[in-house]
Amino acid sequence: MIDETLTPLESLCVTLYDIGAVKLGSFKLHSGKKSRIYLDLRVLVSFPNALREAAAAYRTVLDKLEYDLLVATPLAGLPIGTALCLDINIPLIYPRKTAKSYGTGKEIEGVWAIGQTAVVVDDLVTSGDSILEAVAAVKAAGLRVKDAVVLIDREQGGTQAMQEQGYKLHAVMTLRQLLSVLVEQDRITAKMHAKVIKSLE
Repeated sequence: MIDETLTPLESLCVTLYDIGAVKLGSFKLHSGKKSRIYLDLRVLVSFPNALREAAAAYRTVLDKLEYDLLVATPLAGLPIGTALCLDINIPLIYPRKTAKSYGTGKEIEGVWAIGQTAVVVDDLVTSGDSILEAVAAVKAAGLRVKDAVVLIDREQGGTQAMQEQGYKLHAVMTLRQLLSVLVEQDRITAKMHAKVIKSLE
């Protein structure tokens, strides 16, 4: 049961833990790094209410930016991008992992016009590589990109990597903020919190 006195962001943190999107233990990340925490935001698609909560959280950031299109990273950003597209009524496009070898041979799905401004949405950022790949693909198609938005910044260099390339990363929350809420709401112990924080350093 979620405490009704929580802020929307605190409620989302608890929801993410309760649906199994936050896993504690010992994990190897896509980047090759080892971590005490694994964030599996792909499970959001199986929990419509949680996905709505997440989309509302993205909106708090997206409402402050100027853009014509949403760009979802393949594949983790696609369900979130679709939820946002329906919620805020802004068109969505997405680069393919590999270009089609049949039909039109498209590298990007959707409709856009050269010169439009796009904002990239992804589930989280660790190194920033997947976001920068999406940025490169849509810029090659003639779009402008200044910003990217994620739900969680793992605080492991992704924000700085994007800044060095001239892009601004906006995160709904940091991993440390998420962990603090989970301790306050008795989802994880202070001891586990300390272990996870240490593994980020």
